[in-house]
Amino acid sequence: MDYYIYQATKSDNSDVKKIGTVTDTLTYTVTGLKPNTTYYFSVTAWNGLRESAKSTLLTVATSAIPVTGLTLSLDKTALEVGDTGALTLTVTPTNQTSGTPTIASSDTKVATISGKTVTAVGVGTTKITATLGTVTSTAITVTVYEALKSIKTLTKGAVTTTSIVLNWTTA
Repeated sequence: MDYYIYQATKSDNSDVKKIGTVTDTLTYTVTGLKPNTTYYFSVTAWNGLRESAKSTLLTVATSAIPVTGLTLSLDKTALEVGDTGALTLTVTPTNQTSGTPTIASSDTKVATISGKTVTAVGVGTTKITATLGTVTSTAITVTVYEALKSIKTLTKGAVTTTSIVLNWTTA
């Protein structure tokens, strides 16, 4: 007796195709599947004259490739308000199927994240981390300082024999 093995990736079986045949055995190993994907299988019997009705549809989801590590780096960990820094994120393994990591600042009043850019928005310290599922990168501490001001004009005030008052404006 021959057995035909059918596979589909759509639950309505609209893309079903015969993927294998075995003779006088009741087992078949399907290979070449994609991780984290749902497949639908059925089997028929063939006696040389006619084919049986398909078995009930078996739904199987392959395992995901889990993320095992996130490594985050930042080109500058000391910024002035208004400055930006470039983040680099390495996900291990590169073919993981767990999803897309999120990158976050522990204090968005100090620094915000947009894509892979850190923007300094206020004076203080924050920690930047990447997270995917239960895996979190080592935190990067970012310190944001007040933006440096340029001295526009310097003038003298009262002058005595032992002191002078200096005044200045900033740009």
